[in-house]
Amino acid sequence: MKLFYSLTLGALTLTAACSSSDPAVETTLNPPSNVEAQQLSETDVLLTWQDNATGEDGYAIVIRQADTPTFTEIGTVAANTESYTITSGIEQGKKYYIGVKAYNSAAQSRVISTLFDMQVLADLPGVSFSALNSGDNCIWGTYTLRNVAGLKVTYGLCWSATGIPTIDDAHLEGPAADASGNVFQVIPNAQLMYNLDYNVRAYVKTATDVYYSESATASMTKEYPAITLQWNKLADTGLPAEIEVYETTSPLNGDPFHAWYAVADVTGNVELRVSVPSQATTIDDQAAAFNGDCYVLVNGGYFYNGRNTGLSVVNGVAAGSISDVRGSLITSDAEYNVLYPITRGVFGVDAAGKPSTYWAGTTGEAKPLYYTSPLATVKGENKYANPSQTLPQAPVAWSPKYALSAGPVLLADGKIPFNFTTTAKGSDFYLTNYEVMPYDIFGPDVTPDRTAVGYRADGKVILFICDGRIASSGGATLLELAQVLKGLGCVGAVNFDGGGSTGMMVGSKHVNDVTPNNRPVVSTIGFFKK
Repeated sequence: MKLFYSLTLGALTLTAACSSSDPAVETTLNPPSNVEAQQLSETDVLLTWQDNATGEDGYAIVIRQADTPTFTEIGTVAANTESYTITSGIEQGKKYYIGVKAYNSAAQSRVISTLFDMQVLADLPGVSFSALNSGDNCIWGTYTLRNVAGLKVTYGLCWSATGIPTIDDAHLEGPAADASGNVFQVIPNAQLMYNLDYNVRAYVKTATDVYYSESATASMTKEYPAITLQWNKLADTGLPAEIEVYETTSPLNGDPFHAWYAVADVTGNVELRVSVPSQATTIDDQAAAFNGDCYVLVNGGYFYNGRNTGLSVVNGVAAGSISDVRGSLITSDAEYNVLYPITRGVFGVDAAGKPSTYWAGTTGEAKPLYYTSPLATVKGENKYANPSQTLPQAPVAWSPKYALSAGPVLLADGKIPFNFTTTAKGSDFYLTNYEVMPYDIFGPDVTPDRTAVGYRADGKVILFICDGRIASSGGATLLELAQVLKGLGCVGAVNFDGGGSTGMMVGSKHVNDVTPNNRPVVSTIGFFKK
């Protein structure tokens, strides 16, 4: 869906003052209340009120210039309506009483009006939509800021499914504007529901006022379905009853596929742990080092030069960070020299064993911050400021006992937050690759071995791996991986390091293919004896 606006837009809310057009009228209808006017453009004003009448046929909208004595009726709306947009009859730079009254065939209420100063918008801060778009799993748009040079402002998008949105409704701050004041911004599906029409406005907030664009409507209509495979439970694993292990060789979208998952209740005699050894070690050697206390172990997060490159929490102690990332790992690419602030997917459990998936940010913060929505970074577009107490939103109060970051988030609240839609900049410029994952991880044709960790609605944790890039198993794209985990009942999940790092130990057995290598890794996550 695409909506275009060429108007210069803004908004200003004025306080209401009561007035009556005809004090002699006998009335049996309750008058409206909370009458407010909001300037939408150089010609348009949105009038809103609270409907207090019973038995009215409708409401009449009236207007008079402040220095004249008589109201003129300019429109009517049906009963139980609480808004009207005035599109003509008023001029910038003049003051008006704008009012509304209930009426029926026998009576009418008093007029309740607001004194409204129709501003000359060219002189005020403002914001206008260029386009609003909706896709499978996000809403995005481009808007332009006006007259904000030298002012301390915040701006972004706000939305509501029940009326004209304001910043008191759901909203997200936007990234940096370009030199012309243009902003490209995405609302992730973590903030939205499917098959619901949202009214969306851009806003700019100064120290004293908030100015809005005109409202536009968009919705997400396609939710990616689960992929259900035939899984066989492994017998004689020697594991406690709280842990079950399954294997499949069912084709994935017609291609050979070999995968395993272990599922466990980690609130009783089994616990989930994260380990970060002092040096890179194979998962075989890491599992053996726990002297029988490790039941199932998979590889963990990303690393470089033998060091973990993300965030870890071990027994309540956080280490590492979520650093800015390059737009490309290819040195000849211009994006190699562009650094983007990001949030990254993190999976963990609290002291009670309750699992959670969030987006984590650490840049410039003393402690990790955890969010239910990502910093919606789009490669090749305007960059965001660093994650903070307000960006992308207020963080949640989460105190994990064990946690590990990697990314991207595969499932959040049951929704897949990404796909492979590209922006106008073309290949490798993805609209929803918010975590700026590189070309060897993210893409419609990238199908390596995969490792992921997720949790079901019942709180049980799933450790998942699949082989890839071999004859017996072609691997999975990230989208396929998310759909398979959704098919296992996961409502939250994070992708971990894959390729040659992927591995699963079930007791002392390495279950997946280890050719061409069994790569030493710097972090692991698994089920342990409590």
